[in-house]
Amino acid sequence: MSSFPKSVRSQEPGPARRKGSRSRRFLILGLAGLWTLLLVWGLFWNLERLRENTLALATAQARTFADHVLVYRHWNAKHGGIYVEVSDSTPPNPYLADLPERDLRTPSGRQLTMVNPAYMMREIFSLEKQMYGLSGRITALHPLNPDNVPDSWEMSALLALVEGSSEVSDVVQVGDREILRLMRPLLMEAECLFCHAHHGYGLGEIRGGLSTQVDLQPWWAIGRAHRWGLGGGALLLWLLGLAALGAGERQLRRQENRRLRLEENLRYLEHFDSLTGLANQSQFFGKLDLFLKQRRAPEDLVAVVLLDLEDFRRINNALGRSQGDQLLRIGAQRLRVGVGEFGWVFYFGNGVFALLLPFVQQADEAGSIAYRALAELERPCLVDQGDVHLSAHCGLALAPRDGITAADVLRHAEIALHAAKAGQGERVRFFNRDLGFQAVERVQLEVDLRKALERDELFVLYQPQIEAESGAVKGAEALVRWRHPTRGILGPDRFIALAETSGLIVPLGEWVLWAVCRQIRRWREQNLEVPPIAVNLAAAQFRQGNLASLLARILEETGIAASCLSLEVTESALMYDLEQARSILGQLRSMGLHLAVDDFGTGYSSLSYLKNFPLDCLKIDRAFVRDLPGDAGSAAIVTAVVALGRSLGLLTLAEGVDAPAQYEFLRQAGCTRFQGFLFSEPLSAAEFIRRLHSRDARRIVYN
Repeated sequence: MSSFPKSVRSQEPGPARRKGSRSRRFLILGLAGLWTLLLVWGLFWNLERLRENTLALATAQARTFADHVLVYRHWNAKHGGIYVEVSDSTPPNPYLADLPERDLRTPSGRQLTMVNPAYMMREIFSLEKQMYGLSGRITALHPLNPDNVPDSWEMSALLALVEGSSEVSDVVQVGDREILRLMRPLLMEAECLFCHAHHGYGLGEIRGGLSTQVDLQPWWAIGRAHRWGLGGGALLLWLLGLAALGAGERQLRRQENRRLRLEENLRYLEHFDSLTGLANQSQFFGKLDLFLKQRRAPEDLVAVVLLDLEDFRRINNALGRSQGDQLLRIGAQRLRVGVGEFGWVFYFGNGVFALLLPFVQQADEAGSIAYRALAELERPCLVDQGDVHLSAHCGLALAPRDGITAADVLRHAEIALHAAKAGQGERVRFFNRDLGFQAVERVQLEVDLRKALERDELFVLYQPQIEAESGAVKGAEALVRWRHPTRGILGPDRFIALAETSGLIVPLGEWVLWAVCRQIRRWREQNLEVPPIAVNLAAAQFRQGNLASLLARILEETGIAASCLSLEVTESALMYDLEQARSILGQLRSMGLHLAVDDFGTGYSSLSYLKNFPLDCLKIDRAFVRDLPGDAGSAAIVTAVVALGRSLGLLTLAEGVDAPAQYEFLRQAGCTRFQGFLFSEPLSAAEFIRRLHSRDARRIVYN
């Protein structure tokens, strides 16, 4: 199979390419025009802002000048005027001739004359004009001094001040120059009444105005460099924008040239898996539909094989994503070799492959190909960490025997795959009607389990855990049971796996935690001392982000101490994400909970994690205990686990101890605690209390 099948290859015709080129040119021209308009508008906007800012600065200067003059006037008026020496520049004020104190002679013979505020302001105006180019004067609607007669602009400004304005300003054209004019009111103050009361003015009335002028030409000169800078900057931006548009047009042209190849790749990815190079599920359905619709001889069969890599997610997490991807590519290549010319291999994702065998005539023939593919797959895979062995389960369905549509055949193959995974040692399963009935029953059981949580059909039994040295009951494991309304009492083997696959394991696990903690509280209320009760945490429940907060809430609401509870987590759940597991266990340990590893030794694990996890106990899986003491392999594993636990300071608890010979071997190996039917079957809460306080806590049969 080529990397790009002919069916997904295409070539864009010439007219379409030319049409795209014209559209691109029109787009670039439109963007260039829009960019030009935007820059022109921005330039004018900035120039207008510059003019406004310049006027604001000139106005501030005029106001400052006016404020200074008004301060001088107020000071002069407050002191009733000031005396200065009579000179040609400061002759006696004729408008104060009626004041007897206007002129004074000092003992030294100096001739002084009084300068009132108006006189002083005129002198200040004269000095400001000579030194700073600012001009101003006093004006009034009814002036006493002819020099104070307002011009037309000042008259309109004074009228505006009388109407209530606090200030009047405007830019007027005088010849070829622009002048900023500003008028501020002169109010009648108490100190001024001495001289002007007889003129008919009252306190606080407007007596006139302070008119100032600022030549704007120097200000425009200052802003000219800025305007040139704005213009130059706008031009530079315009050129840069056009250059960017040109570069963009060239980039678009290059992208246009690559577009066909990219579309070709996308069409490829729609039908093929990029990692393995295998056709994907959409291709599978297309080919399967094609073969099912073909006219075939009655003996011809189309076989569908679903193959699921066993524990691939755990292997992928342990080795790392890159090594996991390498394993998938190796597995895909080996399945191609195993199937050969008899069919096609597809990849559905998540470690699930499909084999389509359209030319078989017997079920055994399809089974042989499946076994051959498995044998090829299970050869050791060499990766960076060494040899890794892949294993898988297969589910087979045959058309038209097991269905005449692609959906039916695939669904039946999935049912057979689930049966293979649930079976003991049978890795290849053919679909049959019994499996179909079992699938229907499984669906019904799932519906019933959802209702069981609502109807309170679940209950908890407690199996004692015995200490080797004293024979005392040092704990118990909480085991959930289901009182089914029609099927009777169901053990966990009937519904726990179903709860895990259906997503019900999390609410089920939470229910067990609440039930156990409430029972411990009832025992405490009866003044009954009980050892820690162990509760199993499912992998999905352990990986919840809110596990610690959930347990804290349960402990708080039931009022029991964290030391009353022991949590058992499977080794596979811990190995799924070591960093996350370390964080969660740290939170649980900080709360004071006991922690144990359940089914120890059954997972893809590294013993190095034990020293980094805050654990209390290792539970030896019943699979190793079952064949003791006769099986040498199990005996060696159990002995090693007990020694490991002793060296790390951990308790070791063997579960599934059902025979005296098993107990004796474990006791001599140094196992510290035991659990199994040799000591007690799972008990109700009341029976557990009676057994806890009985003298015969151990029920061991000695020969």
